[in-house]
Amino acid sequence: MMTLPVTAERGDCWNRIGVGGDRSCPELATFVHCHNCPVHSAAGRRFLDSLPPAGYLEEWTARLAEDKVEEPVDVQGVVLFRLGNEWLALPAGALHEVISLRPIHRIPFHGGLLAGVVNVRGELHLAIRLDHLLGLTHRAEANGESSSSDAGRTAPRLLVAGRDGETWVFRVDEVDRVHRLAMSELQSVPPTLGRSTSRFTRGVFRSRDRAVGLLDERHLFEAVRTSVR
Repeated sequence: MMTLPVTAERGDCWNRIGVGGDRSCPELATFVHCHNCPVHSAAGRRFLDSLPPAGYLEEWTARLAEDKVEEPVDVQGVVLFRLGNEWLALPAGALHEVISLRPIHRIPFHGGLLAGVVNVRGELHLAIRLDHLLGLTHRAEANGESSSSDAGRTAPRLLVAGRDGETWVFRVDEVDRVHRLAMSELQSVPPTLGRSTSRFTRGVFRSRDRAVGLLDERHLFEAVRTSVR
């Protein structure tokens, strides 16, 4: 019968003279690794057979009895941004990227909704005036320049968005963050919202004590395509 190492009585010989220690245990020549040694196996059995600490069973019984808070299944990410005084949102899946302001080059004999073309990573994309489509008052022209009132307070950006393989770029006064929106939070569009904006809005929700209109990306970009082309 094998003679147990002295440190085995303390239950941690594998950390002292075994593979986790100085490897001076003579039994390593037979078992190669402490996991194969009956001392290690016996320690495991003692651990599993030991009584749980006081209050352990009661604590886990209470935890398992707690009602589970299930997250709504109709949650989607939306990106919040501001146009003038209005806070709006687009589904994150419709947003390709947020970029810094850059020149938008006007196209001769075109105006209104179409602001021009803009270079994004070496590719030219059509830029639109989203405020024009939504009937909103925009403090600055969509030409890549920020107004003096924006300087130092907000960071105007260009949003690159689209669907069905089409990409559009539009200027916004401020981009906030991605918000996890439960669609059950959506409320009806208030009658005070402009007709143009309400036409493209699926509903309104609250974020940081402000009303945000969730845009319907399908109707929005269909209207853009029809108007521009």
